[in-house]
Amino acid sequence: MLKRKLSFAFLAVMLMTAMVLSGCTKDKSPKDALTASLSKSSDIKSYNFKGSMKIEDFNFPDDEMTDSQATAVINMLKSAELSWTGAYRADPRLIEVNLQLALKGDLAITFNVPILMTEKKTWIKIPNIPMLPIPEDIIGKFLELDLDELAEQAGQTMPTTDIAKSQKLVNDVTGIVFKHIDEEDYLTELKAKDAGLPEEVDAKQVVQFHMDQSQIEPLFNIILEKIAPEVIDLLSNNQEYRDMLQLKQEDLDTAKTKLSEVKDGEVSEALAEIKKELKSLDIKSTIGIDKKEFPVYSDATIKAAIESTDLTGNIGIKVVSQMTGINEEPKFENNEPTGDAIVTFEQLQEQLGGLFGGMEDMEGLDTEATNEGL
Repeated sequence: MLKRKLSFAFLAVMLMTAMVLSGCTKDKSPKDALTASLSKSSDIKSYNFKGSMKIEDFNFPDDEMTDSQATAVINMLKSAELSWTGAYRADPRLIEVNLQLALKGDLAITFNVPILMTEKKTWIKIPNIPMLPIPEDIIGKFLELDLDELAEQAGQTMPTTDIAKSQKLVNDVTGIVFKHIDEEDYLTELKAKDAGLPEEVDAKQVVQFHMDQSQIEPLFNIILEKIAPEVIDLLSNNQEYRDMLQLKQEDLDTAKTKLSEVKDGEVSEALAEIKKELKSLDIKSTIGIDKKEFPVYSDATIKAAIESTDLTGNIGIKVVSQMTGINEEPKFENNEPTGDAIVTFEQLQEQLGGLFGGMEDMEGLDTEATNEGL
């Protein structure tokens, strides 16, 4: 009898242990996973990162583009890909971003622009761009920008950037958004192996946000009626957030008053106009979360088709971002420049003065020729 009781007791303990362990290892719901991951982001003190942005589809007839210069730039960027790598360290603050722009086609060209940033200064490495006659003796040097001096020259105060406070603000705003958004309408959990993540991304859980054209109206109404007023209240009740964003309380009060005065008829009319011209919209974002609940990967794809009296066509953009080595010693490709490796803004103006001065002289000649009737 005693043996049987001990057996049942042992079995009960084992079942309880299994239930507790299963509860600990069970994935959170998509909404809870994203909320926890964004909150966990506040603990990130250093990391390396990489990403890219590419225009996957751009189909607008040239004759519908009214600005010829904008048309030329957009056509050049159709096959362009912007990518970046970099590193971040919170203390002492150092951010490195290595930008690479690759233009394909008949005028294929690739150039890199490394950028280093501390709390007080920014350095931009001067690239070698064949289409621009940049003097050889400054190519490869770093243009140094003193942020306090620039702000003083502009008659403004340089805002202080607190990464921890910024992340807390993002978390608070995200919490408000998720509180009012129906998880089933926008969020889905994907299996890591089926999510299309790169092999090196070790994601424990993958969440996808998806919104199409049919969801614009309900989402807009939620933002207008619930999310926006609560975000304004959040800022009104937090002096640190207002200072960080350089917002005045009277501006927030005005915004809230105007928000309350918006009439349903005006909203419906505006949404009807959007629906008429926006023929299709599809937004997808996939977020990979690792076992420590850090958001280590994200990609976003936006596709839209527009049909209006001014413009008709399609556009598709994809952005990918990935973090590695979170809270480890980050790997920087460039050191803070010193000495002869630095070019001041004044020195750069002197070096390029001949180029721009020549252009101004040409403009003057053109003006004279026009006045003389040539």
